[in-house]
Amino acid sequence: MKLLAISDIHGKSWVASEIALLASKENFDAIIVSGDLSPYMSIEIAKEILEILSEAGIPVFYVPGNMDDPNLTKPVEVNGTYNLHGKCIEFKELKIIGVGGGLISPFKTPLEYKEEDFSRILNKASADIKPGKIILVTHNPPYNTSADKLDWGEHVGSISIRKFIEERKPILNICGHIHEARSIDKINKTVIINPGPAMKGYYAIVEIKNFKVKAELLKISR
Repeated sequence: MKLLAISDIHGKSWVASEIALLASKENFDAIIVSGDLSPYMSIEIAKEILEILSEAGIPVFYVPGNMDDPNLTKPVEVNGTYNLHGKCIEFKELKIIGVGGGLISPFKTPLEYKEEDFSRILNKASADIKPGKIILVTHNPPYNTSADKLDWGEHVGSISIRKFIEERKPILNICGHIHEARSIDKINKTVIINPGPAMKGYYAIVEIKNFKVKAELLKISR
């Protein structure tokens, strides 16, 4: 399986166009979007981004980010796109589980959750699933990894998401939110990928073979 992972598009339609073109040319199986499709609470722009990405002709799986309209937790009617928030979708030999939004913050962004909310949403979505063959898509990164580290060294990820990873052992977590924390890391055997802000052209290629993950961080050349 070959995935193209992006996060934090923030309404940049040129990015969506470049990603769709790349995905269609290089034989990807799906595009994964880990939140912040819109610049600020615009369901119309989020829909426009999804429409552009869907032109790749492959499934587009997404969760909303903390800057997105809370209504984006519900499906948007764009053919070929799949809202993962609070859901589990079977894809090939794996199950993809998602939760959007960010942790409660002083900035009071549109879509924020408490730690217990993350736990509730993820546990409900994964209630009947055995640990292991899972891809976890979140906007908020898990706590205490290179994917949640601010410039001055503070870790601001979710303890609940980290606990879910430790207990349910997904093979992969694609996240975003912390723009400066573009990285590939691990929690035990789970690969954690923050592709970096797509609004600046960053993305990641993820290949999964025999449930082993190989990833590369890249940038769109213009």
